[in-house]
Amino acid sequence: MTSKIVTGKPSFLKQMNRNIIIKLVFQHEKISRAQIAKLTNLKLPSVMRLVDGLIEDGIIVDIGKGDSSGGRRPNLITLKQDAMYIIGVEIAIKTTIILTDLVGHVIDKWQSEELLESTPEFILSQVHDKINGLLNSHHLKPDQVAGIGIGTPGTNFKYVKEIEYSILKGWESIDIKGWFEERSKINIFVDNVARTRTLAELWFGHGKTITDFIYVFVDQGVGCGIVHNNKIFEGHHKVAGEFGHTIISLDGKPCYCGSQGCLEMYVSAGAVTHDIKEDYPEVVSFSEAIQCAPQSEVLVESGRILGIGISNLINIHNPKTIILGGIVPMSSDVFTKSVIQSVEANIFSRYAEKTPVILGSVEQEGIGSIALVINHIFESEI
Repeated sequence: MTSKIVTGKPSFLKQMNRNIIIKLVFQHEKISRAQIAKLTNLKLPSVMRLVDGLIEDGIIVDIGKGDSSGGRRPNLITLKQDAMYIIGVEIAIKTTIILTDLVGHVIDKWQSEELLESTPEFILSQVHDKINGLLNSHHLKPDQVAGIGIGTPGTNFKYVKEIEYSILKGWESIDIKGWFEERSKINIFVDNVARTRTLAELWFGHGKTITDFIYVFVDQGVGCGIVHNNKIFEGHHKVAGEFGHTIISLDGKPCYCGSQGCLEMYVSAGAVTHDIKEDYPEVVSFSEAIQCAPQSEVLVESGRILGIGISNLINIHNPKTIILGGIVPMSSDVFTKSVIQSVEANIFSRYAEKTPVILGSVEQEGIGSIALVINHIFESEI
């Protein structure tokens, strides 16, 4: 993540340049002032002044001498881990809450069982109670928490039909951010879980070395995050990435959105469970489905269908890499292998036919919601 310094209004520049330095320190974990100057093209005295200000504000600490390849050993700096704490919530096939320090080290965690049937109101109330429990058990006050990040199934979509294997009923109109803001003094940040998982890769995983990629999330829902030059493309109305509702069969399976043949109806955890259950009626959850039928042709076919969808993404966006995440690819080698074979068979351009399809490197539930908070606070003064 090589950053170039910005020029313009002094007060604005100072804030921007501080944030660029914070991001570089976050990325490298330990870095010298001279290395920051080299990576940003900022003069060393300016870097030193900005770093001194961040040390004075308690965001960065000086940790002494590092190794040298010749010459004087450099002084290294790093983020002050306990400067602030962050809470991450992820609502997917399971609900997960984690408490971390400023650099994402997990301090505590709570996780539900797989969601079979539940209402948004029940889940949000449960999350609220568990967050208060975490804060109390670690003796943390609201002003010690930089924010609560919440990755959700999504909101403000056109729910029309009820189907057996969708957890989205009720989420279409609920104001999650407002719900929590009425009950908490902590800053609340909300986004859909596909995008928060993308941020996890961007801040903590493959995004440290890959600047252009598409993260495809296959869990109880299906979505994607499109990353270009280390930034997520959000679209005009900030709803880009609804990959699960691209139509792959004109008269196919009915979807809760009111359409037919949406990709999500063939490849999500709920869809896979539903289809495997036809041969194994005793199956209740996705985990049970995978255990009962790890080599199921359902997994092969779902992977083939997802691969066709991903090849369309590659044909349109030409990313450097496709990253797969979520419970389905992470639980089934059969599914993932089928996806990769299908992608290779359906890409149009020979230039793009070797586009790597890899598994996500950050599959700790909730880390994406931590990254959501970090992404916000590092874009403004901490």
